[in-house]
Amino acid sequence: MPKPERTTAPFDMANPCLEGKKRRCGRPTPHDTEQLDQYLLEIAAGLFVQYGYAGTSVDQIARKASASKQTLYRRYPSKEELFKAVITNLTASVLRTIEETPLHNPLQELRYVMSLLLDLILQPESLGTYRILISDAYRYPSLIAHATNTIGMPIHNCVVRLLKAAEAAGQIEPGNADDTTANLLCGLITGQPLEDALFGLKPLECCVERLEYFERGWALFLRAVGGKQETCPIAATPPAAFPYKKTAAS
Repeated sequence: MPKPERTTAPFDMANPCLEGKKRRCGRPTPHDTEQLDQYLLEIAAGLFVQYGYAGTSVDQIARKASASKQTLYRRYPSKEELFKAVITNLTASVLRTIEETPLHNPLQELRYVMSLLLDLILQPESLGTYRILISDAYRYPSLIAHATNTIGMPIHNCVVRLLKAAEAAGQIEPGNADDTTANLLCGLITGQPLEDALFGLKPLECCVERLEYFERGWALFLRAVGGKQETCPIAATPPAAFPYKKTAAS
């Protein structure tokens, strides 16, 4: 008995979509391409966090994603470039928010940015990526350079920008709008929670506890720079990302 003719187009096994299905053969649409890119980066991020940078291979990522290595290499010429793309993808939304912060009320906007950073450093994806940079970056200097240039510097520069605007507006005392103040502020708000989280503890899991911690830190900062306490809404659940604190001058 002859086999029935195929009535549907064959599946392209190298191009899964986010839902785990397979895209049919044919020219991909921009949406298909974007969806595939996001899927591959999410798979890579999960494996990097689970096995570390050195313990994860492109072949392993391709198998997990049901994709070919050629699919990955067309987008990222090396594992290093893929990991850099993962970092950039994890932080894209928060960096966009920070870069678009206006200067209508600099002190309130600085307060919002710092609360955003506190939430972000406690996200599992952020902590996993941070651990990779701590453990493996000394062997791969370009990774830490990428994190510094694409994450640390924009965040640091935004904090300095808001400090200078707050000083110009008379919201803080003169002489406090510099790199040192920006670094001290980031350390005050995020330092201890980040250290505890990196050691495997679960600090500030309760939203109320986290808010109380932030408010005490912010009040200490204001007293140090001669600022006035103001209230403004704080984001409760910002998008996950990896903030890397820059310590050098901008």
